[in-house]
Order: sequence, then C-alpha cells, then structure tokens
Amino acid sequence: MVRDNNNPGSSSRSRRPYRSFPTILYEMVDDPSTDSMISWSESGKSFIIWNQPEFSNNVLPKYVKLRNDMSIFKTFGFRKVDSERWEYANDDFVRGKPELTAEIQKRFMATVPPEVFVCKNAAKAARDVERVRALAMAMKERALAKNLSNLTL
Repeated sequence: MVRDNNNPGSSSRSRRPYRSFPTILYEMVDDPSTDSMISWSESGKSFIIWNQPEFSNNVLPKYVKLRNDMSIFKTFGFRKVDSERWEYANDDFVRGKPELTAEIQKRFMATVPPEVFVCKNAAKAARDVERVRALAMAMKERALAKNLSNLTL
C-alpha cells in the first residue's frame, strides 16, 4: 500500500522519519503530561526521573522500544547529577534548545575517533615486530654459536 501524503493515516505501514534517542528523550522530558514521572530540573540543564518504575513501564515504551534499560542515558553521555535521585545532565541537553540534541551521539561514536584505534594498533604492531626481530636475532645467535661449537669438535 502506498502512502498518500495528503492523508497521513492512509497506510498502516507508513513510517515516521528517524529520530535519535536524545531527540525522543527531549520530547519526553518536555511533555507536561509526563511531569509526574520525568521533567526538567529547576535550572533546565538536567532532567529528573521522579518515578523510575512508572517511567520505565508507562512512558518509555510509548516513545522507544526499550524497556527498563536505564543504561541508555550513559550510552549517550548523560552523567548522573545527584546520587540520591535519578537526575541526569548532558551539556547539549538544555530546556528550550531542542536543536542541541543533534550534537549528542552514542559514546562509542563520539568519544573515540578512528585515528585512536589506528594509532593504538600501529603502536602494538610496531612492538610486536620489534619482539619478533629480537627473537629472530636470538635464534640466529644460538644457531651461530651451535655451528661454532660443532666446528671446534
């Protein structure tokens, strides 16, 4: 079935455009109907999950296909602000600035550029080559010493 752009409900298989988790999270936090479970902190630079079980069971599944996986916040670089409550912050997650969420990426993509892996692998490879050269040199010396001892017999 083809989707009719003039009638958004024309196809049951129509797909919504991709939205990143930080964008979806911003919508959840900014939605006044969820304030009893999740809302902005007073400063607007962090958010607080007021009722974690209710949030995980009732709010989160409406927005994403996750269930009770609170580690998703750390995956996107959110840090826990208050150890006594479920308060998280990210420099690019600020009330009134939804456009900043585009800057938030998964940690493994954002914090370790590919060059670091190449450099680490190159350094390890160089150490391995040096180790093999040293072993080869030691083997040659032993073989030479053995040959010399055989000649003297």
